[in-house]
Amino acid sequence: METLKRLNDPKVRMLLGLFMCLLAAVLLHVSETGEWLNRKILDDQFALLHKYDARPVPNDVVIVGIDDASYKAFKEPFALWHPHLGKFLQAMAVAKPAVLGLDIVLPARSYQFLIPQYDQSLLQGLQTAKAQTPLVLAQTVEVNGSFRSVYEPLVAASGGDTLGSVLVCPDNDGFVRRFDPNMCTVNAQGTMFVDKMAAHLGNARSGPGMVDFAAGEKFEYISFNKVLEWQAQSDSGQLIRTFGGRPVILGVVSSLAERVNSPVPLAAWDPFRNRVPGVLMQAQMLRSMMAGGLVRDADPRVMLALTMIAALFWLGRIGWLKLAALLVFPVLLLFSSTWLLGRGLYLPPGTILFAGLFAFVARLIYEGVQLVQQRNWLRGTFGSYVSQEVLQEIMAGNIHSGLDGARIRLCILFADIHGFGARSESRPPQEVVALLNDYFSEMTVAIHQHKGTVDKFIGDGIMAFFGAPQVLECPEKNALEAAQEMLLRLRHVNARLQEKGIAPIEIGIALHVGEVVIGHIGSALRHEYTAIGDAVSLTAKLEDLTKTLNFPVVCTAAVAKAVENSGGLADCGEQSVKGGVFQVYGWKPPLLAER
Repeated sequence: METLKRLNDPKVRMLLGLFMCLLAAVLLHVSETGEWLNRKILDDQFALLHKYDARPVPNDVVIVGIDDASYKAFKEPFALWHPHLGKFLQAMAVAKPAVLGLDIVLPARSYQFLIPQYDQSLLQGLQTAKAQTPLVLAQTVEVNGSFRSVYEPLVAASGGDTLGSVLVCPDNDGFVRRFDPNMCTVNAQGTMFVDKMAAHLGNARSGPGMVDFAAGEKFEYISFNKVLEWQAQSDSGQLIRTFGGRPVILGVVSSLAERVNSPVPLAAWDPFRNRVPGVLMQAQMLRSMMAGGLVRDADPRVMLALTMIAALFWLGRIGWLKLAALLVFPVLLLFSSTWLLGRGLYLPPGTILFAGLFAFVARLIYEGVQLVQQRNWLRGTFGSYVSQEVLQEIMAGNIHSGLDGARIRLCILFADIHGFGARSESRPPQEVVALLNDYFSEMTVAIHQHKGTVDKFIGDGIMAFFGAPQVLECPEKNALEAAQEMLLRLRHVNARLQEKGIAPIEIGIALHVGEVVIGHIGSALRHEYTAIGDAVSLTAKLEDLTKTLNFPVVCTAAVAKAVENSGGLADCGEQSVKGGVFQVYGWKPPLLAER
């Protein structure tokens, strides 16, 4: 009874409410509630600073870009660009940049088995450049997470201990905002690409922190071809004026470059796109280190104190004055945090805003409950109150309906729409669904016409196989014919899209043959006729090469051998796929050229 009496005391209830708001503020701080809001505000703040208050960086980073024109200028695949890279390095030896970073995939092996002394031009270029400027070589990551090896003589020629990881660590939403290797690797400090470059710059401060997207303007790049042109013309003056004494990064900026999500657009040639080539993110990290260091996080104790101060919105009756304070509070907080961000200190406002809003709403609810209680008291005082083809095979008795399986040699087909993820994010859902339904309908017909089996749809991808349930004399031939039919039918899909004013789509198709386990896999209530095995996963990874090799269809040597290289298959050399090296062939179906 005594406790109830004390709770009925307005002063006790007020103190209890204040305690609850302070406790909620502590919990919000500890649990990092509002992190999604912090990221959204941070991205907007960086966009604002980048647009209106971009700070110039003395001796800013120079990017040499391997663009689409660079790929068209040379017949060799990139893995065999040794002579061109050697000439570039010789040009850099003349230019004498402060440090030179090669953010490209360097060969993992020697190619002298193709042409004697083929490695020498690249090795000599590295040695020549090393004598004039420090070198840093990028170390990329395989799909399995392990570092891709670089041919050891290349590392030695660059000076040894020059490898640095270009791995970036995105936040949970996929955007890269921090340079903190320990977010996605262990004990990586000092082994990162930009860390190693910064170590050669006297004015650079490395270390983990927030990437400063307010440092510098949007990046331009010097074309790789242009550098080779200056080198061929012996234009040492131009080389020195452009690169001398400045950090230089060579990287891929073509339409097929590996990209990362940036909070702000970084490319001057693509000023509205946040998905940027990875080399731009590396350059922005480095220029952040050169512009006074990466953005530091505010002291957690200061953040906790500010969050608890926001909880004081519990105090005072709800009225116009308090409502005005609630409206002014976020404006002042956002202005202050933006000002601090421009000076290298990150003060995330999300948790503070949530704590203030929680306290305000809690007081609003408290006063609302009080009002209801008062009304109830007055009221109490004065009154009261599954798939078609496989089904046919089962019905014919050719496939048993049990969960047994078999190991069989099949030709696997994987197809994927290029760039569909970004496209689907920017288009209406109804349009995306309608496009996929139309596309899948046409592709399914093409596969079925050539006696293939559609295994599944994976997002915008298709997996199919040839050789089961119907045994085929040459499943590889059927698969190639189906791929050709798919590309022909894609024209019909694109024609219908253009009639609606919608941009056409491009697809890549990969083929590989190998032994897989096939059967009805799943539970008794839900299962599917499918194939599993290394051949399946390898085919899925192989499809990525359609983007880099510029062929709509790629296949392994096993497929090419089975069809005796007929139909104009082009040898693309050995390619790294799923941690291994495979002989890959590209194909542009003849019928496509006839129509």
